[in-house]
Amino acid sequence: MHPMLNIAIRAVRKGGNIIIQNYDTQKFMKEDIEKNKIFIKNIMYKTYKIISEIIYKSYPRHIILNKNENIIFKKNEKTTIWIINELDGKKNFIKNFPHFCISIAVIVKKKTEISVIYDPLRNDLFTAVKGQGSQLNGYRTRCSSINTLKYTTVAVNLPNHIYDQSFYYFEIYKKLILCGISFRSTGSTVLDLAYVAAGRIDCLFDFNLNPSNFIAGKLQVREAGCLISDFTGGHENNNCHSGNLTSSPKIIRLITEKIRECYV
Repeated sequence: MHPMLNIAIRAVRKGGNIIIQNYDTQKFMKEDIEKNKIFIKNIMYKTYKIISEIIYKSYPRHIILNKNENIIFKKNEKTTIWIINELDGKKNFIKNFPHFCISIAVIVKKKTEISVIYDPLRNDLFTAVKGQGSQLNGYRTRCSSINTLKYTTVAVNLPNHIYDQSFYYFEIYKKLILCGISFRSTGSTVLDLAYVAAGRIDCLFDFNLNPSNFIAGKLQVREAGCLISDFTGGHENNNCHSGNLTSSPKIIRLITEKIRECYV
């Protein structure tokens, strides 16, 4: 096993212990929004702290960042950077909806080399090393092999705000639902990406692109044989008001063909 992957796994498991220990203790403050915010903030701080300590102990010269911190690469930057997302799916956690995760991405020379996504409730560990494939609990994963839109399951990350494109989104939904596609909106993009890599979900629609959520998941899906494209079948879109598709090449082709019909 890659030594940095080994440390990343140890770190997310320790962080996951804190998440699980606090999962049920928040029930008594459901009605107090401010207390809930403080409660979640403290949990995330403790989780980030223990993950950082484990990494620093083995790699004291590496840089460790929260996923919301800006990554600024200097010219010929050789420093290894660890990006931590200590809790993706915070709203799910608050509501006791069991779909959230922790993720770590390790960036070496500006390229993501290692990805770990951990679901502490199910004890599911998704890992990927660049060029060595992706795994779920030690077993190799591949993206879905479904080759028809009928019965295809698509996770969707809906927009947080109403943009001019909203009507366009609804037209896409209508077109694809008529093809037999089943939609899911789970509230954790990072875990959705891990599920696409493992073939549990056939495709992910991200209408509310947050690049920081793709740092760990991007390597997972690519190592599982998936592609990431915009809604026309081109390269992934970095426009935060647009979106991306993540799936097998076959499904992306079939879906983008249908989406193009919405332009007509």
